[in-house]
Amino acid sequence: MIILDVFEGSGGIARFAVRGHAGFGKPGQDIVCAAVSALVYNAINSAERLLGARLDASDRRDELTCSVRPEADRPEVQLLLRSMVLGVEQIADLYPRHVQIRKHASAGPE
Repeated sequence: MIILDVFEGSGGIARFAVRGHAGFGKPGQDIVCAAVSALVYNAINSAERLLGARLDASDRRDELTCSVRPEADRPEVQLLLRSMVLGVEQIADLYPRHVQIRKHASAGPE
């Protein structure tokens, strides 16, 4: 199962982490995993390349984490991140055994 943890701060999404495998299809052919990955990578890349906002993103083998730097915390960045969460929520609605979203009220420990 893919798990997306979203940590909200006072100004919006402070950071998020995505981990796991959807297990919907064979590796390399899993459409659920591909959809979530596309949304997550697009949000990060769009914030950085289109808005010039530097995010602290780290992609390890089974976990991707991303924190919004204070200087990058702008309404446009928040819109991209909220759009990503909305897209993953829609996938989770269609594939609830393969994708889960957990929202946390505070940014929590890094």
